[in-house]
Formats: sequence, structure tokens, C-alpha cells
Amino acid sequence: MKLIHQLSDWLHAVEKILAILLCTIMLISLSAGVFFRYVLSAPLTWSDETAIFSLVWLTFIGGSMGIKKQNAAAITIFLDRFTGITRTTLLGISFFTVLVFVGYIFYQSVIWLSGPTILMQYSNSMRMPMIIAYLSVPVSFFFLIVHSLDLLCKNFRGKEEGM
Repeated sequence: MKLIHQLSDWLHAVEKILAILLCTIMLISLSAGVFFRYVLSAPLTWSDETAIFSLVWLTFIGGSMGIKKQNAAAITIFLDRFTGITRTTLLGISFFTVLVFVGYIFYQSVIWLSGPTILMQYSNSMRMPMIIAYLSVPVSFFFLIVHSLDLLCKNFRGKEEGM
């Protein structure tokens, strides 16, 4: 249990660094694109694509960070009516459901990326292998699996301490 928590915390620290880097890349590429297009009248072919791929990675990494910090959007009108062991059990069921869903998407993304044609796909402007953008799905969903496991363990550990 403690190992999962430490791994989750470590991955969250990595996610923070990635988020900062991706935001910086987006800022620089979009600023350069605007500057070159409107000031120098020589548009860059790579700036928009770089920003889009950075945004894709940032979206998935940000979603994982939101689950870790429990900042994801939730409708708690039903859950707020319960306390004690009932609330803990319902939370555990919801964490487990998220874990199963995230595990399934992770599994499907690995199968998808194992396809024979994935390595032949390239982006239009930069001719970058699309596997780089596609890897955002399994990487972030792996992070989500670890964070969901940590939340599930914390939920039931708190239940045992309260008994």
C-alpha cells in the first residue's frame, strides 16, 4: 500500500514537470508562429502542430493529475446524503469503477498501438511519427491506474482506521 502511494506521489511530481514543460512548449511555439506569420510574413509550418501535440499530452496528463488530487468534476448530490461506512463503501465502489474503466482503456490503447500500421503514420507538417502523440493515451492511463489504486487503498485504509 505504501509503495503504491509513493509511486503515485512520484508520478505526480513527474506530471507536474511535464505539465510545465508542455505549457512552455505551447507558449513558445504559438508565440513564434504568431510572430513569424504577422511580423515577418513568413509563417512557420511546425508551430501549430507542435502546440496541438503538446495540448494533447497536456490534456491527458492534466486529467491524471486531476484524479490524483481529486479535482475531477463530480456530482455528489447522492453521495453527500451518506456518512460513515456507507459513504466509504460507495466511494470505494466509485474508485473501483474508475480503476476498471481506466484499466480497460489502457489495455485497449496498448492493443491499438501494437497495430502494424501505427509506425507508418506521420504528421502532416513536421513528418513526426504519430506514435509520439498516440503514446499520450497509454502513458497517462498508466498514471491514472496508479493514482486510482492509491485512492482505492486510501479509501479503505481510512475505513479501517475509523472502525
